[in-house]
Amino acid sequence: MTFGEYVSRPASRTGVRSLRRIPFAGALACFLLLGGALAQTAGKPDLSGERTLYVVGYAHLDTEWRWEYPQVINEYLRKTMDENFTLLEKYPHYVFNFSGANRYRLMKEYYPAEFAKLADYVHSGRWFPAGSSMEEGDVNAPSAEAIIRQILYGNEWFRKEFGKASAEYMLPDCFGFPSSLPTILAHSGVQGFSTQKLT
Repeated sequence: MTFGEYVSRPASRTGVRSLRRIPFAGALACFLLLGGALAQTAGKPDLSGERTLYVVGYAHLDTEWRWEYPQVINEYLRKTMDENFTLLEKYPHYVFNFSGANRYRLMKEYYPAEFAKLADYVHSGRWFPAGSSMEEGDVNAPSAEAIIRQILYGNEWFRKEFGKASAEYMLPDCFGFPSSLPTILAHSGVQGFSTQKLT
């Protein structure tokens, strides 16, 4: 259904309520975009005064899902680098968070010049290798040892390539978490956890 069809259909209580949300959502989007644009033109933010909302760019690339590695390498990894390089060059305070040491390994192997540029952004504190693990794998079925090895190998790769490890574990697209996960992460030296699926 197009927006025009939605607006021209007979009103219902649900439809009217939904329609009222559109101006609010539009105003909120404009406010956030304007705030982001103003933040990029200003100097470094003063953290001692007003509360500040930080927004960090992130690209979720699920290399273990439905596409094949040639598509991941030729399309998704390339776009992730190119589009974020453009944003990093355009906006002086833009920072980017990307997870999965295996994806970085593929970037280095297939795009060495771009990987060198990426490494410069990592060293300047604007691109963050995140997630601690090789891949954002399942944590329900594997053993604790499998999760620990994901973190061990992932952060080992980050230390070797960038001189630093990731401090958090990121699972943005996992369908549940075992009750043992906080203990496993703590024993692996991980200090934080990020997700977007808690339902």
